[in-house]
This record gives sequence, structure tokens and C-alpha cells, in this order.
Amino acid sequence: MTFLTPLWLIGLVPVLGYRLLARRYRWRLDVQQQWLLVSVVLVMISLARPVIPQKPLDVQQKGSDVILAVDLSYSMRGSDILPSRLEAAKKLLHDVVRRDRRDRFGVIGFTTSAIILSPLTKDTELLEHLFDALDESQIITKGTQVMSALELARKMSHARRPQVILLTDGGDETSYEKEADFIRENDLAVSVVMLASSGGSTLPTQSGEWLKDEAGHIVVSSRNDAITALVHANKGELIHGPDTDGVLGLIEGAGDEDFEGSSSVMRTRELFAVPLVLALMAFVLAMTSVGEKLSKRLAWLLALVGIGANGGVLDFVTLYQAKNGYLQKGYERSASLYGEIDSPQARYNRGNALYKAGKIEAALGAYRSVKSNNPLFKSLLYYNMGNCYIRLREFEKARESLLKSLTLHYDKAADANLHAIAEVPDYNLSLNVRKEKNDKFSQEQAPPSGDHKKSKEGGGSNMKSDTAASGGGDEGKKTQGDPRLSLSQGKAALSSRQYELINQRSVHETKPW
Repeated sequence: MTFLTPLWLIGLVPVLGYRLLARRYRWRLDVQQQWLLVSVVLVMISLARPVIPQKPLDVQQKGSDVILAVDLSYSMRGSDILPSRLEAAKKLLHDVVRRDRRDRFGVIGFTTSAIILSPLTKDTELLEHLFDALDESQIITKGTQVMSALELARKMSHARRPQVILLTDGGDETSYEKEADFIRENDLAVSVVMLASSGGSTLPTQSGEWLKDEAGHIVVSSRNDAITALVHANKGELIHGPDTDGVLGLIEGAGDEDFEGSSSVMRTRELFAVPLVLALMAFVLAMTSVGEKLSKRLAWLLALVGIGANGGVLDFVTLYQAKNGYLQKGYERSASLYGEIDSPQARYNRGNALYKAGKIEAALGAYRSVKSNNPLFKSLLYYNMGNCYIRLREFEKARESLLKSLTLHYDKAADANLHAIAEVPDYNLSLNVRKEKNDKFSQEQAPPSGDHKKSKEGGGSNMKSDTAASGGGDEGKKTQGDPRLSLSQGKAALSSRQYELINQRSVHETKPW
């Protein structure tokens, strides 16, 4: 038995302290007070939500590939859409991926250049941290070229009719006929979320002044309705403002099923009702004379409360033995002990131990079974998964995992590994042209297996077996196989290379307005 919200158990500390003081100073607790104490203890246990883990359930899933292309040009700093056009776009992206758990999203950032910020994924936490990481102060490009985003979007998905949603203020082109022809030729479903007003907005600079053109006039950036040509090119839709319901309705209305796969859903049996009912009964007994007749059973009820604590002590002993086994290089024994504990850290450390034992496929399954919304912890997971894929010589999946790790948290070791496997002959420079008709999502649990593929290094000279290929434990990312991981929340940041790519044409800008 485990608790979903164990912090409520802290409330038992003052109750226990009061009980100990009463015993030390021989305060006499009448029957009513004793039953009230039992009621409070049971309420705390109920709020902690005790559960019994059940067997994971495989769920078949289908969904659409949706590519979100975000305009990151300087004009997106306009404040006619509060608090700014870009901030409104980021909030819209948050709301869409949080509410749509069915479909798979990819993210493109574009100005006069376009880059892939995230490949197609169902990892909501990864996408949300990515949106938070967008820092407009690092983007100096003022112009917009929609064609670069459309060309990149076409490469990201093998869907018959990829769905592309542009979040933009309309750009600065007077005609979009060339882009409309590209949409029709490649059968793209392009819709536009217009994030600007007809009245427009001035644009602030870092010095606190307003952006001016070459003649010294203050620039006013307003919506560009010429971009509606893209909407009419192939039955797209135009959405005015950051309308979350409108975007979700657009995605749902497409009705395409571009991928299918299965995911393992962890099931639990809730037990909160049991202590809650007992707490109500104890309260009734405290308020009536019946409690006096049953007062002798108070010790029995308190003994029931202690069962959960005993379980916690046993878990601690198991974790200590598992960690000690890992440090003494008894990796298989350590993995077996970690497997007895149902927690994200225990599953993560079990993967570390399996990796050290050479059971790469089983280690990969353990990593993929971990659920967490901590960006640094997820970065470690993706890093270790990438190294597993390298050992299995599945380089496309390795590149995707390492790219996700770097998106959440930049690390030199992960960057070095990604560059090393870029030298593999079958490397696809787009990193995103992939087809996943039988995709196994991040909740899949691979069965433990004693047989594994022979360990091989995955690339160039910096792929050493004691660093790049051993990310399952206490090397590479400077983390130990410790069940008591303490990972602080941090804001994921895009790498300087990504900002360099998005700004690469800014030096050629003359009159972007």
C-alpha cells in the first residue's frame, strides 16, 4: 500500500505529540477526547489517499499529428494582445496540449528561419517546459518568412494531410500566393491563429524606447490579412485571438488518425473511503454514550493506524539494501530489490541497476515506466534512454531521446553523445522524418530479460563506454543511483545553438517592416 498525497501524514505529528505529552504529564483524557483523536488520525490517513497498485492496463490509442508553428519574430512583442502576442501564444500552447491528451504535437519556431523546437510527441510535460523556455530577449530577428515553417512542417510527419497551425501576427509579406501553391501541392491543412489587431501596436526595445525605422519613425505593427490566403488554399480555418476552444475544435474536427499505438496505464485501487468511514464512526462515538462502552477497543483502532507506518519502515529497509547492493556492484540483486518498491525514484534506480548489469532492454523498459513532471528528472530519464538506444544501435530513437533531454536541460555529455551519433552513416539530418504506426508510448514497461544485445559504442571518439554509454547510473550526468533523489525544479532553457539558428538570417535584414 502507498499514499498518493503523503504530505497529509505530517498532520499526525502534532496528534502524536499531544498524546505523548498527555502521557508524560499524566493528563487525563476522557473517552470523548480519545475518540476525537482517533477520528482526526483517520481523517489524516484518508486525506493522504491510500491506494493499492493494480496490474497496468494496456490501452490502444489513436490520434492526429498536429504541428504548431510559432512566430518568434520581433513583432510578436506587440502588446495589442495582452500581455503580449508571444505570451498569449505560449499560454494558448499550454492550454491546448494540457487539454488534448489524444493527439501528438510537434513545435516549430520561425522568423526568417525555421527550426524544430520539439519533434512529434505526446509528452505534455516536455512541451509545457519547452514553451516556458522560449526567451524572446534572445531573438533579434525582425522579419518573418512563413515558407520556411511550411517546408519544415511537411518534413515532420508522414501523415497523408498534416495539420499545421500557425500562431502569428500575419508576417510582413504583401502576397502569400507562393506559400498557398506550396500548401496545395503538398496537401497541407494550414490554419492561422491571428495574434494581432487591426489597430496594431508599438514595439518596445531593451533600452525602454520604441522601435523605429530607418527614417526615425516609430514602427507600428498590425495584423496582416494577406496571410488568409494560406487558409483558403486547402480548407483551413482562421481563428481570431488566443481562442483555446477554437483551436481544440479545429483539431478535433480534422478527425485524422495519423498514428496508433498502445500505452500502459498504471491503475490503483483507492482506499480513502475506509479510514473516512471509520473517522465518521469515531466522531459519532465521541458524541454519544456508545463510545464509553467501546472505549476498550481504542488501542485496537490505533494499532490499525500503525500498519501504514510499518509498511513505510519496511520500504526504507528495502531501499537501503537496494542502494547498498548497487554500491557493492551487486546490480541484479539491487534491481530486484528496487522492483519491490512502487515509486518513480525506485523504478529509475532499478533501470540504473539493470543497465549496469548489462540488461539494456530491461533497463529501457524501467526508464520508460517512470512518470514525472520534474524537468531535470525527465532530462536524466531521456538521457539514460538515449544511451540505452545507443547500446541497442537504434540511433534514430537515441537521437530523439537525447534531443528531448537537451530540450529540458542542457548537458555537455548529452550534447556530445548527440553529436557523436550524428556521424553514423544512416543519420537523417532532419531528425524528424519518421513513421510510428505502432508507437509504444512512454508508459510501456518492457519485460525483464536476461538476454541482451552485445554492448557497442554508438559513434565518434567521444562516445566512451565509461561516460556516454553508461548513463544508467552514477556517471555521465553526475547523478548517483540513489533512491533518495532530491531534484529541484528548474526552468528549462533552449540551447544557444537553437537561438543561433533562429537568428541566422538577421544579419541580412534591411527593411523587415
